[in-house]
Amino acid sequence: MPASQESPAGTASSVLLVEEYDALASAITSALKKFAPSHRVRAVESLAEAEASVAETSPQLLIVDFDPPRSDAIEFLGRISGANLNARFLAIASGVPPELNAERYGPNAIQFIEKPFELSEFGAAVQALLGPWTKSDSGDSRGTLRDLNVRDLIPLQCLNSATAVLHLRSADERTGEIHFLDGQIVHAVAGNFTGAGALHQMMRWKSPRARETERVIDAPRTIHGSWSLVLLEALRKTAAVVEKPPVPPVSPVVIEPPPKKAAKAGKKIVIIDDTEMLLIFAEDALATADPSLQITTAFTGSEGVRRAEVMIPDLVLLDYSLPDLRGDQVCERLLKNEATARIPIVMMSGHVSEMDAAARKYPNIVATIAKPFMSDSLVALVMETLAKGPVPLGVPARQGNGKKPAKKNGASLAKESAEKAARPGPPTPPIPAETISPPPAPTVDPPRPAPPPVPDEPISAASKTAVAHPLPPSVAASAPPPPFAGALSSPPITTVTQPRPPSPAPTRLAASNGSSVVLGLGMEVIAVQFTPRFQIGTIRARPTASTLSLTHSSAPAENLLAGFEIGPVELDSQGRIQTMRVVPTRRPAMPIQARNGFEINDIALVNQNASIQLTSGQAAPMTMQLIAMFKVAGVELSDRFEVAQLVLQPAGSRVRVTLDPQSRPAAGTEFETAQVRLDSSHRIAEFVLNAA
Repeated sequence: MPASQESPAGTASSVLLVEEYDALASAITSALKKFAPSHRVRAVESLAEAEASVAETSPQLLIVDFDPPRSDAIEFLGRISGANLNARFLAIASGVPPELNAERYGPNAIQFIEKPFELSEFGAAVQALLGPWTKSDSGDSRGTLRDLNVRDLIPLQCLNSATAVLHLRSADERTGEIHFLDGQIVHAVAGNFTGAGALHQMMRWKSPRARETERVIDAPRTIHGSWSLVLLEALRKTAAVVEKPPVPPVSPVVIEPPPKKAAKAGKKIVIIDDTEMLLIFAEDALATADPSLQITTAFTGSEGVRRAEVMIPDLVLLDYSLPDLRGDQVCERLLKNEATARIPIVMMSGHVSEMDAAARKYPNIVATIAKPFMSDSLVALVMETLAKGPVPLGVPARQGNGKKPAKKNGASLAKESAEKAARPGPPTPPIPAETISPPPAPTVDPPRPAPPPVPDEPISAASKTAVAHPLPPSVAASAPPPPFAGALSSPPITTVTQPRPPSPAPTRLAASNGSSVVLGLGMEVIAVQFTPRFQIGTIRARPTASTLSLTHSSAPAENLLAGFEIGPVELDSQGRIQTMRVVPTRRPAMPIQARNGFEINDIALVNQNASIQLTSGQAAPMTMQLIAMFKVAGVELSDRFEVAQLVLQPAGSRVRVTLDPQSRPAAGTEFETAQVRLDSSHRIAEFVLNAA
């Protein structure tokens, strides 16, 4: 990959991405063009390159992938924070505790996102950090590099699996140390305090200076337990007693209390979602469009139901997937309470089929919007829904032809809003033009992204994780009982379908340096054709299993992943493999049990001492290992930036066949691939090999 990738210049604002893997850099860059269309995006591989780019461009947002860990992170932050105090920082890492973002009080310089992540979660984080809004007064945790503090440095060291000592110096010259061992907090000392007490003291220091040194082997250990539990406990104990910086004494003066802020008189909205950055983004977008709105947020379905019962909002924005309840279960609970049954619900989710099924079943779901979405589409849909008012009383419908309501995309929704505003009648709440840009034209979701490039190094630990992600449990088939005597009718459902970033389809790119892999496949012999000299001329064989192994050509014993399943194959005009797709799987490659004989009626042929001999008796079918060299032509990523498929191209038509599963790629007998036959699903059914 070149030293950097940069999108066409737009405005002076920019986003800097630090990502060492080509495929992820391409996919995230593509997503950023969607979520930050007015920003230039530049991608570099290392923190050293990032430091030079920060000095040159002063980016508004830095996004750094800390999987694999980066040992020079503390020094990097120390050098760039003084030069670019207003920059925001998003850290991508594997192992981020789900409670971390919710428990950290602010402001904090670094926002963390777990890898792998949902595209909607990533988009919400980017938009929340780059939006036109400013910090709210409700404990907003977003800060800039000027707010760098211990709450940022501790999780960064732990997620980086650091073994080091973090030295801290406060604004009033107090000093302290926090010791890390393999990413765990093991010791802390500050003044007369040690252990957890010292950690709690340093957590209160605002913007301390930090440096890192090596930890000696016999250093003391005064803190035990998982780092996440230790940190969360420290956050809870220090949240209410954050130290203010010392101020010089002044003469007492009489200070009049500030005038109380006028209570907001606008409509009330409850937003229920378990992603903190999405809550912040949605609240910011709606409050900017209409500052009079009274907005309350909740992380769980149960909490959201309680808040709705207390404040009786004019609208509920509800995520389908929540940690305790599904969105349809929240809808059912609200329907059963007469006080909340008429509250209109706008459901939002990336699980579109489950969301649509819930919308057809529950009459209080009046609109849906697919994640990820842009702020203008969300604002337009919310304002239109608020203008319609509560869900009307009537017969519990879903009567009629049962057809799915027509979907509306962002463009048609904005057009309808404009037409309604021009009609005579009660005006709808205005949406400030400066905050709502025209939504993008609707696009058709691609069935599957096309592959960008794969790095020529072992795939990161996070990419080795699961490829299959279970969807939420399906919606129950039975309809809920009527909530009360005055049942609700079923108003038309407005559905907003957003284009799915990061792509039109992740681009298939050439591998950065033609990385090569060795493919190992178990084969069962179907038939053998002999030459007049009774030597093997042609072998017909079929795969013994649907899995295969891939290893590095430079390190044959090291698998790239646990195993791969054989995917669709494309053949050239001569019937040989042109491209082959393989799918990562949690299951390891099936072990190859090579046997040196195959059965033809009651006669067996045995390969012994490099010659073919006839033997009689019972024998098992001959099995062998086929070894072939392939080049990685590309990698296809899922919408969670995980490896979905590898695209392989053969390095040539020559392969090797061996009876020793542990043999090296150069071992065995060389054959020429004469033909490959496919089954109805375009997977390998049979090889025809000619002796070379």
